[in-house]
Amino acid sequence: MRNILDFYILFPGHPRYENANLIEDDLIRIIIQKYEMIIFTIKGDVLGDPDFGASLEQLLHQTLVSGEAVEEDIRSQIQTYIPEIADKNYSLRVRFLEDPEDFREMMFIYFQIADFEVYSIFGERSMQS
Repeated sequence: MRNILDFYILFPGHPRYENANLIEDDLIRIIIQKYEMIIFTIKGDVLGDPDFGASLEQLLHQTLVSGEAVEEDIRSQIQTYIPEIADKNYSLRVRFLEDPEDFREMMFIYFQIADFEVYSIFGERSMQS
């Protein structure tokens, strides 16, 4: 097994934050950190790699984008940018919710690996006054 280290990027307020960590050496936590970087990054924001990122906020309001298409794009990003996950089992699901009465669109993403579950919600709060 390879020795894998990464910077500890969690911040106060993050559900898994631990004070005084500088280096992350747990493989599953490194995979989760990389996954979170992918889903919260807009393509083109990483200098030197214009394909990195899922651009989820931009996809949220597209009319011709399905949950399956978004899930396929995230899986492609995972395969490209998280080589450590190759021999691990993980689950990924993407679901859209539209509420025309409340003028909201939301995207729910569920990612599970080992004993870790990561839920992400992208969307806007109600636009009604």
